[in-house]
Amino acid sequence: MKGSLKIANIFGIPVLLHWSFILLFVFLLYYGCSENYSLHEFLWWAAFGGALFLSILLHEFGHALMAKRYGVKTKDITLLPIGGMARLNRLPDKPKHELLVAVAGPLVNVGIAILLVPHFWWIVKPALAQHEIPAPENIDNDFFFFLPLLLFLNLLLAVFNMLPAFPMDGGRMLRALLSIKWGRLRATKAAVFIGHFIAAAMVIFGIWRNQLSYTFIGAFIYFTANREYRWVKTESLLKSIKVSDLIASGIIIFENINSLPDLSIDANDNLKKANEIMQQHDRYELAVHENGVPIGVLENEKMWDYISEMEKEK
Repeated sequence: MKGSLKIANIFGIPVLLHWSFILLFVFLLYYGCSENYSLHEFLWWAAFGGALFLSILLHEFGHALMAKRYGVKTKDITLLPIGGMARLNRLPDKPKHELLVAVAGPLVNVGIAILLVPHFWWIVKPALAQHEIPAPENIDNDFFFFLPLLLFLNLLLAVFNMLPAFPMDGGRMLRALLSIKWGRLRATKAAVFIGHFIAAAMVIFGIWRNQLSYTFIGAFIYFTANREYRWVKTESLLKSIKVSDLIASGIIIFENINSLPDLSIDANDNLKKANEIMQQHDRYELAVHENGVPIGVLENEKMWDYISEMEKEK
């Protein structure tokens, strides 16, 4: 993602920090100073913020590692102030696999919450029974609330991500289930429609209650859903168009047959396969063969120009 800083590489997956974190840090610093936070309070919130975003990072790795199980690679994982995003290089082929990839993230948060239950059971519960707990308004003056709050927020993350607001995890699960009967493109369109409705409700609620966080999340859901639908629509076209279909359109270059690229594709293959080969090997052109005979060159730029024209006609 543009404007992001690479902070780690885990399991071969780049972990990026979005530039908007600068705005978050500035805001929190300003708020802390205006409220006369002590060094202890600053450290409490810094530690809790780090633990929360570690939970979000583990959530995204839940998606990434489950996707890897089905042969789908993850381009990168980006952490944003409102959450995280794992970018897969393609969608799983089967709806069942997409369903499992989508549910893997929330299950990680449930798993973290379960690991924190013993602390709540043996430390917090007895203190509650004996009324030996710090005042809730002094939450950042005592680490008593640290792990219980982290437990609660992990459960909240799991529940919130299960909302059927595409492209959130619940929306992806809905799309996967609808894909079984409708196919991916129609299912995505339906999931995006529901996502738009929920996003609009969040924006209206955020404006009404003066809660900017809801407004930002609603806007994020709306625009990300649109981008996802455009990509699924494009992927559908890539699958439906064969390389040979480009010959009549003059996209295949018939010059320099004697100096063809070392990577090739058959004319009967579709453009989805051509695009995947180019991405995998970081190439911008492929030799085209028909019945084992070289017939020309397919350039990445011209292929996408053709796709763009086809999308306009659709």
